[in-house]
Amino acid sequence: MPAGVAVLAALSWRCLAGLQPGWRRTALYGGFALAMTALFLLLAAAVAQPGGMVAFDNALAQALGEQMPGSLLAGLSWFTFLGDRYFLLLLSVLMLALLAWRQRWLLLGTAVLATAGGGALNWVLKHIFQRVRPEHSHGYIEATGFSFPSGHASASLIVYGFGCYLLLRLLPERWHMACVAVSAGLVAAIGASRILLHVHFFSDVVAGFAVSALWLALCVFLAERCFARQWASPTIGRGIGQSSGQSGN
Repeated sequence: MPAGVAVLAALSWRCLAGLQPGWRRTALYGGFALAMTALFLLLAAAVAQPGGMVAFDNALAQALGEQMPGSLLAGLSWFTFLGDRYFLLLLSVLMLALLAWRQRWLLLGTAVLATAGGGALNWVLKHIFQRVRPEHSHGYIEATGFSFPSGHASASLIVYGFGCYLLLRLLPERWHMACVAVSAGLVAAIGASRILLHVHFFSDVVAGFAVSALWLALCVFLAERCFARQWASPTIGRGIGQSSGQSGN
């Protein structure tokens, strides 16, 4: 699954990068936002009642609990640390410190909005739905708190996704597809690890990805609009990094 997500993300990026700034790109952002909103709302409605998605989630969790070997669970328990809240907090602080040092104030504000706002949104949604986690007694990892949407999936997409956005503004264009593919594959792998460790249901992870993709896209779109208005510079996908000499970004 992570490899497939990486390829799909790279191809999607290629299509986005080929669009000139204007109404087509804005429409693409809007369509993506609507799709992610619809996906989350469908999942939220599905997990609120028995049968259907809930039955699928329970069956998958039970099957994984019976078939996953201990050696794989042990490895996944280490890998899933890449989506741990404290590790992601450290990465976020480092990103913010770097942006402050480089005086990239617009990017700094966007990073704060994306990470802090995304975390608050996930907390609110968890307490609205209050879904109980699947049972996980294998001993390799223990997770507490509500399950829907997945905090690991949500936070990892925002932090690694925004980190990818920063790299797209710095790296030469030939590296952009690889950056997007690696970031997407890593985030997908973290989400898959939560399912395989059966500390989250499948729908928890997908919902976490959907709501965070929506939030991150909104934050990046607002940042790009500000860049375009301030300096009339190319938006993401063409000429990224040309504004690196500006002190206000």
